Amino acid sequence: MENNGQKLPKELVYDRGGKGKSEIKGVKISIPSTPRKKDTAYQKQTKRKKFRTRAAIEPIIGHLKTDFRLAQNYFLGETGPQINALLSATAWNMKKMMEILKEKIFFLFYKIQIMLFPNPVFKNKLNSGFC
Repeated sequence: MENNGQKLPKELVYDRGGKGKSEIKGVKISIPSTPRKKDTAYQKQTKRKKFRTRAAIEPIIGHLKTDFRLAQNYFLGETGPQINALLSATAWNMKKMMEILKEKIFFLFYKIQIMLFPNPVFKNKLNSGFC
């Protein structure tokens, strides 16, 4: 990452399965553990918040791996994994945008139906006792 002009992060939040070094090339690796007695309530809360945000991302990563073929890297080279992740994230965001668009279109059709037909047919049937 340093060769590509990108800076290394200061801290990396990892899950409990990560064993080994606590620091690599100046990057601190944080693993969830029981809080120390000397930690203040604020320190405990910030640590908990960091690890919860990582835990919230895990289901999304699982969906990306299964739904958008992220389990295997299909591109070669150093930038291959980055391209694969970018395309998968783009597909995920487009899926979310399409769901929002679908809701808006259904709402628009409903409003048009109410404007064109203020007295729907099924309302007459309910009043006459056919249902």
